[in-house]
Amino acid sequence: MAREKPSQRQKQAKGKPALRGARARPDPNAEPPLRPLRVVLLGVFLLTVAAGVGYSARWLWQQVPAAELSRVDALENVRVKAPFRAVTEQEVEDILLPYLQRGFFSLDIDGMRAALLSNPWIVNAAVSRRWPNGVEVAVEEAEPLAIWGGDQLLIASGELLPRPENLKNLRLPELAGDAELVERIMAQYQALAGLLTTKDMEVRRLSFDDLSGWQLELVSGIRLQLGHDELLERVGRFLRLTRGVLAPHLQKVAGVDTRYNNAVAVQWKEKDKTEN
Repeated sequence: MAREKPSQRQKQAKGKPALRGARARPDPNAEPPLRPLRVVLLGVFLLTVAAGVGYSARWLWQQVPAAELSRVDALENVRVKAPFRAVTEQEVEDILLPYLQRGFFSLDIDGMRAALLSNPWIVNAAVSRRWPNGVEVAVEEAEPLAIWGGDQLLIASGELLPRPENLKNLRLPELAGDAELVERIMAQYQALAGLLTTKDMEVRRLSFDDLSGWQLELVSGIRLQLGHDELLERVGRFLRLTRGVLAPHLQKVAGVDTRYNNAVAVQWKEKDKTEN
């Protein structure tokens, strides 16, 4: 049987692989896939950003005002943030070291905080672990409000605390009186401090005793006798005089007795008294 010669189209198809399905045409608007070089560059950029963020965090950690205490066991980074005014670094170290000897995972956080708060000058304390081998302690000290009797300081809560050596030269108003009246004296001081705010008219010393009543000394050196009651009214009367008839003569005034109902008695300094 004679065979038919293959046509020209059959010859061309014979040399090509058979199509197994339809292939979608590429979308001209689609973004081209990332090439290997672009992938590498993108990775380098992300690593650079991450490294920058990590460096900033480390820099902030190092700039925190802190005192490095010691290295105990696995603890290599113990930091304390505190003002160290009334409480010294040595006092804080003595409190913490017995706890730090237990190592990072055995730290008694609550015990450390309670031990810190046993110091009367520490009003707040926070203790936290810092992975992998650090501890951070934040201490807040009481704010002294005034000097009481030379060897004590009155804090804002109304408590009298021993005056630390570090605060011997601290310049604060002085309060004096019976210790049982400390809250009353503090309240009167705060009321007067809110009234006497101008230069040289601030409170230097406020005292109370049953015989003389309230006595006030201003930063300018002027002493006021205020009696037992109506303190703000009497001080207000004095202030009105300092803006009026006493204004040109304030530097000559040694004291003012305001215990009169409708008048005051002015005491002049000795030098000016002899000149007059």
